[in-house]
Formats: sequence, C-alpha cells, structure tokens
Amino acid sequence: MSRVTVTRLRLERSGSLVGVNKSDEGNRGIKFHVLEDHVLIKVKDPWGKWVHGKAYLGKEYLQLLLELEELSKRKVEGYGAVISFKEKPMIHLQVPLWLYLKHFSSPKPSGYGLVAGFDLNSDGLNAVVVNKEGKIITFKTWWYSDVTRPGFPKDKAKALRLNALSESLSFLSRIGVDYVVFEDLFLVKRRKFTTSMSGNRKITRFAKKQLLIHGVIKALRLGFNVVLVNPKGTTNSEEHDRIMREKGFDRHTASAYLIALRGLEVIKNNE
Repeated sequence: MSRVTVTRLRLERSGSLVGVNKSDEGNRGIKFHVLEDHVLIKVKDPWGKWVHGKAYLGKEYLQLLLELEELSKRKVEGYGAVISFKEKPMIHLQVPLWLYLKHFSSPKPSGYGLVAGFDLNSDGLNAVVVNKEGKIITFKTWWYSDVTRPGFPKDKAKALRLNALSESLSFLSRIGVDYVVFEDLFLVKRRKFTTSMSGNRKITRFAKKQLLIHGVIKALRLGFNVVLVNPKGTTNSEEHDRIMREKGFDRHTASAYLIALRGLEVIKNNE
C-alpha cells in the first residue's frame, strides 16, 4: 500500500466551488477522515488505485475539516482538493467561504456606523471614511510605490499590498468603521490600457481582482459589513473631476470618496 505524509495545508476560500459535485461526498479523487491529532488521506492515482497517507496539520484546521467531512458525508457541501509536491507535500483545499469565516473570523466591537470606501491601485491603497450623512471623517493612503519598479519581485509586491490591506482594515476598526465598500471589479470585462508604457506596465503587473478578493475575505474575517458597488464613473467622470476640484483630492482619494458615497446609498436603500 502506497503512503504519503503531508505536513502543510493551503485553504482556498470560494463562495461557489467550481467543478465540485456535492453528490461525490466531498471530492471524487481525494477523501479525508479527521482524527484527534491528524487527518487520514486517500488519493486516487491515475490508474484508479487509492494511495493512503496521513496529514499533520495545525490544530486550528482540524475543527474546520471535521465539520467539512460531516457536511460532505451528508452531501450538503463538497470541496475541491489537490495534492502537490513542488516543494513540500501540500494539500490545496477549496472550502466554502461561509465555513472558512465561521472558523477563522475574529469578533469585532460595534463601531459608530461609519462607512469606508476603498480605491485599490497599483502603487497605493486609498480609503475615505464618511458618516451616515456622507460627511468626510478622515482619509488616508497606504503606499507601496516600490512594487511598480521594473524587476520588483512579484511575491514581495503581493506581500506588501496585502500588508497594506491588513494595516488599513486594522486602522478602520480602531476608529469605529462598520462598513467597508469596494468596487465590484467582477463587473469589469477587460483592462483599459493607456498611451503610457510605464502606466501599462503597472496595469499588467497589478492583480487588482485578486487583491479585491483578499480584501473582502479579510474584512469579513474582521467582522466588517462588506458592500460592493458598480465601479462605473468612479475613476473618470464629471462627478469625479468635480470632487477633485472641490475637495482638493488626488484622483485615487476622489475615487475612494465616490465609492464610499455609493456604498452609503446601498446601505440606506437596504435599511
């Protein structure tokens, strides 16, 4: 009987698990069973035979996997799964977002009903906070300008952007923000390129939708209410130009302010 030992787990959170069939009782090619301090794994090889092994994971994951195992047996939820051997043996599990948040969310104290609009861009992150009347409470930028330099390592750029995202959400939590608003970038069909070669390089190197996904999940984990708004006109419009003139904002801060106002409108319409 073949065996493999896995020592690392990577969770991928998704609202809809593409290609996962709940009737497969979890996953057709990879099964697991949670024990007290480790997980038993069964993997079907290309010839249809089962390879057995053990996974030694952090205790913080075992309760989540135990619940996922129960849900998969009842055909309530499925999961995507892949085992890779690129560096160390690793299981990649795609779990339902609601289940991930249930086990890894942090409690957040109630704030003051403030709303923060985010503008995510290639070299910085802008946030504008407004109250229920739309009055600006504060605004702030978290810079990571170095990441747009030619040859800057992609992994390091991603880490700097995610760190800025975490710092911004921690700041917003401390000042009493309850709602964070992002552009719904999934409505954008394609990137718009410019006549600037350096600008186009920034666009191609910047995984904006990926950062949005991280931002939404991180915000939900920290207990914020998340609102997505249509991005049309938040960057180039007469209203955007007017806000820049009247408020003295740069274009990214003006975008964050517009996003906050649109989020506030959504919140009021749903009260």
